[in-house]
Amino acid sequence: MAIPKNIFFLILVITFLNKVPIGLCGSLEHPLVKIIKKVLDEKVISGRCAEALGIFLNNLDGVGGDDDIWALQMLDATAKVPVGLVSYSFGEIGHFYQCTEIEAKRENIKGKYCIGNIVINTSVAELYSRQFHNENMKYLVSKIGGSVKMVGKPSWAMCLPHNCNIRDTKILMNKSQPFGFGVNSVTCQTIEDVYPSLTRDAVIGMSILSFLTFIVLLSTSYDIFCQNNKKAHPGLIAFSLYTNGKKLFQNSQRSTNLTCLDGIRVLSMFWVIILHTWTVYTSGPVYNSKDVIKMSNSILSMAFINGDLACDTFLLVGGILVTYVYFKKHNAHSLGLSTIFQHYFHRIIRLTPPLAGVTLISATLLRYMGSGPNWPYIVNYFEGFCKKYWWSTLLYIQNEVNVNEMCVGHSWYLNVDMQLYVFSPLIFWILSKHSKTGITILILASAWSIFLGFLRAFEDELSGVHPNSFSKTPSHVYMNDYYLRTETRAAPWLIGTILGYLLTKKKCTDIYLPKKITIPMWILTFAVILLCVFGGFSTLRGPEYNKLQNAFYIAFVRPSFAMTVGWVIWACATNHGGIVNTILSLQIFQFLNKFIYSMYLIHVTSLYMIIFSTKTAVYISIFNLAYWFWGIFMFMFGISTIWVLVFEMPIVVLEKVLLPPSDTNEECMKAKSNKKPIV
Repeated sequence: MAIPKNIFFLILVITFLNKVPIGLCGSLEHPLVKIIKKVLDEKVISGRCAEALGIFLNNLDGVGGDDDIWALQMLDATAKVPVGLVSYSFGEIGHFYQCTEIEAKRENIKGKYCIGNIVINTSVAELYSRQFHNENMKYLVSKIGGSVKMVGKPSWAMCLPHNCNIRDTKILMNKSQPFGFGVNSVTCQTIEDVYPSLTRDAVIGMSILSFLTFIVLLSTSYDIFCQNNKKAHPGLIAFSLYTNGKKLFQNSQRSTNLTCLDGIRVLSMFWVIILHTWTVYTSGPVYNSKDVIKMSNSILSMAFINGDLACDTFLLVGGILVTYVYFKKHNAHSLGLSTIFQHYFHRIIRLTPPLAGVTLISATLLRYMGSGPNWPYIVNYFEGFCKKYWWSTLLYIQNEVNVNEMCVGHSWYLNVDMQLYVFSPLIFWILSKHSKTGITILILASAWSIFLGFLRAFEDELSGVHPNSFSKTPSHVYMNDYYLRTETRAAPWLIGTILGYLLTKKKCTDIYLPKKITIPMWILTFAVILLCVFGGFSTLRGPEYNKLQNAFYIAFVRPSFAMTVGWVIWACATNHGGIVNTILSLQIFQFLNKFIYSMYLIHVTSLYMIIFSTKTAVYISIFNLAYWFWGIFMFMFGISTIWVLVFEMPIVVLEKVLLPPSDTNEECMKAKSNKKPIV
């Protein structure tokens, strides 16, 4: 019988409070010492590990000498019973550095830090049949049993001699977990793992980045030299930090009427960072799980959880810019092979270099950029997946080829956007020849995407609010069958293409609406936005699952949100935006918008690097989340500045040198140059 999540805490309490204190309080012998002696007597571990543990016990008894306390350090670095256990504090993960820095030269033993996820191998009925040491324990079980949910995965860490392998470690950990506990997903690290030697892949990665750095310095030096001597060739200063830096930190004159897009993109990026700050920090070791559970069950948490609606805003804006830029620049008869080639080339050459930079570092250098108890997760998943599937990342087909092993996983959005972009010339042709027919086809395609989302959600019994602790369907099913699929996420992009086309038509942009219409529309807009973000709180998160209700929510929440944001964009572009347009068009948003694509690419990997290099549990609160957000944002801003100067702006210059624009329409060129993939 599977253990419900609300029993998880109960078993932890029984284990630690009912068993462990015997060793801690009833005797001077540490519980781990008892376990090691028992395992040695049973002879179930390897000979090398048994020999090392024997030396460990002798040293602990003082045989090794008064000044040699490595065994005591090893014992001390092992995780202990955490304080605040009744408040669901499971953040005790031992002392990582104390363990890995242990070196007994005479005995030739080094410290090995091992951590594993706790699993349950017992039934609820068997659990409640256990005999407890005292009435207080019975009272505790009666009060908390069946009423507690968990945050994250509790872990258990041990510090052992390096001679013990993974199998030995699992045996020792499982022996230390009475009452049906088990441990899986064990990872171990020694000092060599904390400070790994350079591999061939790392040398290749460093060589590529060093060469790129050399090009940047050479281009910058040439640019500075030419300031007072001669006119520089545009192609030779493409990588110049001097010229690109001046352009980057100067606000250009904006002639397009879509200035509100800057604010929408920047605020959407803020929302994405807030979402991932919440999800990443709560996935690591948490000190105050009880408080996090309360926060997760509050309506405020919906503002974090539904931050993924920002990706639908990105898709909407991407669709708008695709058609808006094309129809502002081209006429109905200009869609030839040369135009199509430039259309695709422009997209690929702008998107791929920054993504390739993130992929290169993820595949070759990430393991050297941090350390910690959970750092192997970074190495195995982020680095491992990128080594295996770097090619599908750069071909924008990960959401079809290797959906369970995605390199730069958050680039799924780029996959969806690029795959839809492939069909854009066909959309241009239909809209150019038969605009009404084209709009009808786009509406039908949007409806089909919505229907597919409903069908997948209904068949797979997906939860409308994700993640949901009451969901019957595993998380990977939600991601693989719905969230990452182009066909189920296409509606916002298709809606954007319709809106972008209409914004190029004078009869659509010259419409004047009186205040008696615009005011109710703005009220309705804010109401729909709030409904999309908070509407599923009371109806979709309870234990009573309603298949039809969840399917409708999944199918319609994203298109509804996209259409609402689309109204905001149309209103701002047609002088019906008022103060909203004024705010969204602020110069600060125009400036920050230049960094959005690079910031999107690097922020998730950086967040995981921060949390998985943490050596202790974190205390989560609204104040701390706000503090982390601004710190993370400033960190991302610094890194994204480098990314823009090295991977984005030089490509813009080189593209103009290789393919000089034939159209000199200033508005078109500015709209094109300001166009961002996610944004």
